Amino acid sequence: MRRLLLIIGCAAVALGAAAGPAVAAGRVALAARVTACTTGVDPADRAVAFTGSMPATAGSRSMQMRFVLLQRRGATGTFRAVDVPDWGGWEHSGPGRAGFVFTRRIASLLAPAGYRAAVYFRWLDRRGRVQRMLHRTTPACEQPDLRPELAFAGLTAVATPTGAAYTVAVGNDGRSTAAPFTVALAIDGVPAGTLVLGPLAADARSAGTLPAARCRPGSTLTVTVDAGGVVDESDETDNVVQRPCPL
Repeated sequence: MRRLLLIIGCAAVALGAAAGPAVAAGRVALAARVTACTTGVDPADRAVAFTGSMPATAGSRSMQMRFVLLQRRGATGTFRAVDVPDWGGWEHSGPGRAGFVFTRRIASLLAPAGYRAAVYFRWLDRRGRVQRMLHRTTPACEQPDLRPELAFAGLTAVATPTGAAYTVAVGNDGRSTAAPFTVALAIDGVPAGTLVLGPLAADARSAGTLPAARCRPGSTLTVTVDAGGVVDESDETDNVVQRPCPL
């Protein structure tokens, strides 16, 4: 039940005018692209690199480029601008260059989310005056939520000479393996016992049985999945369920 924090970092590399896939037939193309997009369960593994490229134009002395990060929270919705340290200024080419290519990278991305960059281009004359200005938006780098998602999958019970044996089933509806976790049982709010399940692979199901007092007809059983809060799940709101006594 741990929560992730969005931690944004950035790194930029200025490239020469005649290098990389932005160059076509010896000329730098006007483009805004996603040049790397990595995903992972660990936020440190989630990163994206955006590259802008622009050719010189007749009469231009130098070129400038600026990046604005666009983020969409969740799997659907609207992309909105996000403030990132050191992303607000204009990057400059050297004078007299045939083209300008610049890359910005940002890591520790949220998931699920999507990321784009709006890239702004300016061409300057010899006096530093803006001759022309354009912008392009990159495709999206999608960051799916790869965390496990534990889900209650069933509760049965059989009477025993000393009470009852309760079998609890739990599934993993997420995209990665869940570490071992505790399942707790309570009868009418009174703790009745715990059991440990896992590791539990994605799309797998596991069950365990624990002995406890026999519930009475009409009583309520409460099952808490991951009672110790050790599994970082994509949805933490469905770990507690209540069921009537099955005996």
